[in-house]
Amino acid sequence: MSVTKQTNVSSDAAITTRSRYKNIAAGALATMFEWYDYAVYGYFAVIIGKNFFPHADKIMEIMSAFAVFATGFIMRPFGAIFFGYIGDRLGRRKALSLSVVMMAIATCLLGVIPTYQQIGILAPIVLVIIRLVQGLALGGNYGGSFVFAIEHAHANKRGFAGSLTMVGVIVGFLLGSGMAVIFSKLLSEADLQEWGWRIPFLLGLVALFVGVYIQNHTEETADFKSKKSSTNEAAQLPIITIFKQYKKNIAQAMGFLLFDLVGFHVLFSFMTTYLTTYAKMPLQVALQINTANLFCMVLCIPIFGMAADRVGYKKIMYFVALSFLILSYPAFVIFSQGNVVQCWLMQLLFAIVMAAVYGVLPVAIVELFPVDVRYSASSFVCNISAAIFGGTAPWFSTWLIYKTELLTAPAFYLILISIFGCIAIQAMQFVNKK
Repeated sequence: MSVTKQTNVSSDAAITTRSRYKNIAAGALATMFEWYDYAVYGYFAVIIGKNFFPHADKIMEIMSAFAVFATGFIMRPFGAIFFGYIGDRLGRRKALSLSVVMMAIATCLLGVIPTYQQIGILAPIVLVIIRLVQGLALGGNYGGSFVFAIEHAHANKRGFAGSLTMVGVIVGFLLGSGMAVIFSKLLSEADLQEWGWRIPFLLGLVALFVGVYIQNHTEETADFKSKKSSTNEAAQLPIITIFKQYKKNIAQAMGFLLFDLVGFHVLFSFMTTYLTTYAKMPLQVALQINTANLFCMVLCIPIFGMAADRVGYKKIMYFVALSFLILSYPAFVIFSQGNVVQCWLMQLLFAIVMAAVYGVLPVAIVELFPVDVRYSASSFVCNISAAIFGGTAPWFSTWLIYKTELLTAPAFYLILISIFGCIAIQAMQFVNKK
């Protein structure tokens, strides 16, 4: 369904550049701390597996830990519906700040819960409950933060503004990875497994102050104010409107989101576990490679955001799809051999490709939908995709290797998503034609 082009020229003129960037920066900080809180679990998956799912088979411990990682994704679509209603009816700012506060509290609780050795079966049950709450909170941030930042941006800089929220996401992952490196160096293996792993979760409480700041010191977007003044609040729920009128847009967005949700989780979240378990690389070395390449990715994301504003969204998107198609199999051949320099260089190539994904993804998702359902639609499509594909990517990659006995098996998963991605990109039509 075509989407009517919407402009806010007068509102754009009334907002100062300083105010714009303050609000965009707040949105990026929200994603940074929220994703640090959520992602640090992945970097301590091996230790969490030992503490909460003790098993004679090390692979089963890891798969159990990643199964819990996946449960958090189940709640994300429900979080998107809940926070999406708030974002589209009560304001983008209220939805974003509430989601950040909820995440901060849940993450802090992860740092204090007893282990299986202390309270038995209750330990993994409590762990799952907390991960569900984290998933609910993230459902209000991922997608919603795109809307908050992009609607605050000037019309010809929306790609760049959206890319800054993705910088926040990857910096959150980078902080999590960096914390894992720091504590693995500072503490003995025994101390890290006994109590040291808790500290990064407790530090996640900092996000609480970010949530409060967003509510009290940022402005509502001009797009929302304009929509609110002309929309009947008694209209049907945004999620119902989305399913009635924008099913094709949802399918198109999900096609491109595969590069984020499968690509990133296989090539970065799962990679430290892959390199240490299958390529027999020392944990510290694997973490250092991952952290260095995440840092390179962060530097490249805004470059691709600016490029998206200049050359158009689809050109960047096709570059992503072609790169995945060509590089995936050679990459896993190299990863499986465990050569440190080669693994670092290959993951660096994918860091650049993922930077292209994140440079264009936020603005492409947001501009597939009109203002009145934008927060709900962007949040829902990001999080339903995450629930189906993202949360299962590390587990499914482990399962593929287990069943096929091929260390290159995850590459075929990445090749498959590149094919679906190309189909989705071809069909996309944006609010602002790019």
